Amino acid sequence: MTRDVKVLYIDLTTGKMSRKLRPDLAEYLGGAGIATKLLQEEILPQEDALDPRQPIILATGPLAMIYPSVTKTVAMFKSPLTGELGESHAGMRLAMAMRLAGVDAIVITGKSESPCYLSISDQFVGIKNAEPLWGFSVEEVGRSLRELEPGSGHRSCIRIGPAGEKQVSFACVNVDTFRHFGRLGLGAVFGSKMLKAIVITGAHDELVGDRPKYNAIYQELYEKCVRTGAMEKYHELGTPVNIKPLSAMGGLPTLNLQTGTFDQA
Repeated sequence: MTRDVKVLYIDLTTGKMSRKLRPDLAEYLGGAGIATKLLQEEILPQEDALDPRQPIILATGPLAMIYPSVTKTVAMFKSPLTGELGESHAGMRLAMAMRLAGVDAIVITGKSESPCYLSISDQFVGIKNAEPLWGFSVEEVGRSLRELEPGSGHRSCIRIGPAGEKQVSFACVNVDTFRHFGRLGLGAVFGSKMLKAIVITGAHDELVGDRPKYNAIYQELYEKCVRTGAMEKYHELGTPVNIKPLSAMGGLPTLNLQTGTFDQA
């Protein structure tokens, strides 16, 4: 099965926005493949990572939201921390919201004259004033945007705090409060563009061709994801169950990565 990849282009300098169908991107399987190709098209390799013309790419793969455990969105950018490729992945609701807003990938370039945030849905794309939000923490911004962007649908809110605004080279982007595009400084790239947040709301239906067959495959994958021995160990204790094994293997980061074991694990 092939599908047109739906790409939303936003230029914060000019305010121009466009949606394009990119059937040529279907061969780049997965969000990382699509994002890599889009970054290759847009990046200025010799320019500084915080140059306004540098792109931010957000992308999902063809199975995002459709099957269990396929929940990640990938961000691609030039890292202000390393000066090289920046790639970060985050979960929560972002991939689902993008899918239901009719967007597989977002390309953001340019720089706003004043603090702004993006509001994106299947019916609307807008650049809105974020001056009242500038300087506030990600928790405060999240609460404010939920009030500023009411309505039905599956919503995701990604945003930066003061570190991103000040372009700290390793600043993160918070995703729906509990997850982050971490490492490599995507938050600084947001700040360099005066981009405080992106709110995406998806409300349209996603249709599947053969519903009974889809349900059967979904259930099979769900059982393999949830009922296997490798996953059942997490059901009671969560990921802390790995602390002792990691320490025994020498793979538990301790004392700021000076050692891989912890005698009180």
